[in-house]
Amino acid sequence: MRPEQTFLLTFLRLEHNAGEMSRTSPLFFFSICAVVDFTFGYIKWHTVGAGVVAIVCGLPLTALLFLGFKALVKGSG
Repeated sequence: MRPEQTFLLTFLRLEHNAGEMSRTSPLFFFSICAVVDFTFGYIKWHTVGAGVVAIVCGLPLTALLFLGFKALVKGSG
């Protein structure tokens, strides 16, 4: 293995903290929020299409919540 590759692997290992969100965490967060958005849209307007529209319209708020939670996790460490 070349020295550059060894350095890169060491750097990547050092950058990972146990308190940081993993790759599956964002997917899980967005999935839970999508289910909640769909449920509220379906209950309020009684159609599947309204549930899908609620998911799409809820994505910006979900992203904002995700970034906020991520900043809180990084700020507390």
